Amino acid sequence: MKKLYFSKSLNLSPPKVYLIGDFINYCCEWLPIISDCEVYVIENRNDHDIETTAAYHRGQGIIKVYGKNRALVDILRSIGHELTHMMQDEKGMLNGKIQDAGGMIEDEANAKAGEIIKLYAKSSPERKRIYESVSRDVI
Repeated sequence: MKKLYFSKSLNLSPPKVYLIGDFINYCCEWLPIISDCEVYVIENRNDHDIETTAAYHRGQGIIKVYGKNRALVDILRSIGHELTHMMQDEKGMLNGKIQDAGGMIEDEANAKAGEIIKLYAKSSPERKRIYESVSRDVI
């Protein structure tokens, strides 16, 4: 089961919320992810222990993504990156301390996130809207 939560203060439009949920489902099938997951799109990093733009909580299936003042495609890229870490966790690849930048684990997550974004956008005209303006009125 996949669960998706948003900080209400982000004021995301229903079409954006739909695209985020649809993207998560797409990622979980494409990677594939077999475990349950919870994705939180939040406004305040400090309240959620996020140092950069997103975090995966190893062994818990919890992903937290910073969403304030970010383009939809950037939020999705962070989700794809963290879901790749979840897939790596399911495969037993996340052992010990993982490098924050560089190294096989991070490089794979970065590459897969970019690949998934492109494949998702090309899969239907509606999904190409992830590249549109940050404006809440556009999507």
